[in-house]
Amino acid sequence: MDRRIFIAALCAAPLVSLGSSASAGNAVVEAVNNYLTNLQSAQARFRQKSSDGTVMNGTFYLQKPGKMRFEYDPPSPALIIADGSVLAVFDRKSSRGPERYPQDSTPLSLLSRNNIDVTKTKYVRRIEVRGGKVYVIMFDPENPESGSMTLILKENPMELTGWVVTENSGLKTEVDLEALTRNISLDSHLFNIVYNIHELEKDR
Repeated sequence: MDRRIFIAALCAAPLVSLGSSASAGNAVVEAVNNYLTNLQSAQARFRQKSSDGTVMNGTFYLQKPGKMRFEYDPPSPALIIADGSVLAVFDRKSSRGPERYPQDSTPLSLLSRNNIDVTKTKYVRRIEVRGGKVYVIMFDPENPESGSMTLILKENPMELTGWVVTENSGLKTEVDLEALTRNISLDSHLFNIVYNIHELEKDR
């Protein structure tokens, strides 16, 4: 599995710090809380750009509590599924099963939680507002080698527009969301790891 795919989609580094202050005002912080809490399901196209200029596209799915899916467009073979406890990284061209990781090791698990308070969660270091956008900055000061991740939301109206992963080396991977559709009905099979293993086996 291409390391860029895994880092860009989920940044598998635990984040354990809460900032003592945020540059955003209380009204903005409350708006971020309300938006993330009320975002119960979603579907969006995404565009991922790596530091080396590589661009990949795909479709992102979210279903609370705990479920996410990143389905990359061909020719990429990547498929990433989080079922609420396990994160599975598939190579759709490989006969081997998916690589599995604890879902809580990914900062994007914040998105899939039902009750969110960005002023209390251990994931968030600080929140900034610049140029009509809100930046929720997450990193681990005890493990600076893990890098950082920033969720990006449009301020008015509040809307998740993507995220940026910055590795300790300074390399960045940007993920932009397009045509985000909120609170829709999604097939539970999208997030079922065992079901998707069987489906991929049938397609080979």
